[in-house]
Amino acid sequence: MLLEGFSGIYPAAVSPRDATGAFSVAAFEKLMDRLYGAGVQGVYVCGNTGEGYLMSTAERKLAAEVAVAASADRGKVVVHVGAPAERDAVELAEHAGKVGADGISSLPPYVQRYCFEDVLAYYTHLAQAGGLPLFVYYIPVVTHQEFSLEEVNRLLSIEGVAGLKFTNHNLYLMEGILKGPHRPHVFNGHDEVMLAGLVMGAQGGIGTFYNVMPWHFVGIYEAVGENDLAAGRKLQGEVNQIIRIVLSYGGHAGIREILRAQGLECGDPVPPTRPLNKEMKARFLGEIETADVGIPGR
Repeated sequence: MLLEGFSGIYPAAVSPRDATGAFSVAAFEKLMDRLYGAGVQGVYVCGNTGEGYLMSTAERKLAAEVAVAASADRGKVVVHVGAPAERDAVELAEHAGKVGADGISSLPPYVQRYCFEDVLAYYTHLAQAGGLPLFVYYIPVVTHQEFSLEEVNRLLSIEGVAGLKFTNHNLYLMEGILKGPHRPHVFNGHDEVMLAGLVMGAQGGIGTFYNVMPWHFVGIYEAVGENDLAAGRKLQGEVNQIIRIVLSYGGHAGIREILRAQGLECGDPVPPTRPLNKEMKARFLGEIETADVGIPGR
């Protein structure tokens, strides 16, 4: 079902760390200000980009609370509540509802090889727990499990499920989901095909590189709305230059280095991900600087 106010650009926010490795409220608030200043419509917190699975439950609850407070009168908050243990995911979903989040989302359980019926039961329990619209998450590159169109439609038939984050290059499947019986709200997931996802019908996007290039993604969204595909292709091409560089060095570490270069200190990734060493950092930032778009926002 289509939801009022959920269309647009939703950065999958980085979860900043302080010098001790703890979640940094001050840096997170600065990041929220920066993102909303760029014109985004909301934020997605504690997902893969936010390293939610590597945060304590207390830290994840704090991040949700800070995001809700920072988004007042500015945008919506979707909280990723996925956890290896279903009981923890349910607890986080209940908390999101209590603190005023606008929606919840979750990766399907994937630590073990769960069958589809397990996944269906998991999402059913989450939908009941939070009292908020639930966006299921389709990302085979992480879960190593693909769903058929029939299976996706079964997930969308759960009461309380509003749509999904679709992180897959099979936009033919996305189009089938959009035109299916549930007419769901779909967020495009892969940043590198944001333009294509919107053209195929996605109502918005959730992504990692929105942290460092929010203006580009807002621009792509607006270009599609104005039917200016030339402008959209230009912006997508610039985004993809940066994506290719970052992925060659490691995603989480690279994103944090760009944020640091942009004047927003978000600390290092959560171990076991390691920050770039001195040599790699210099080489990485040199490549970013010499890209046609330079360091975005610097």
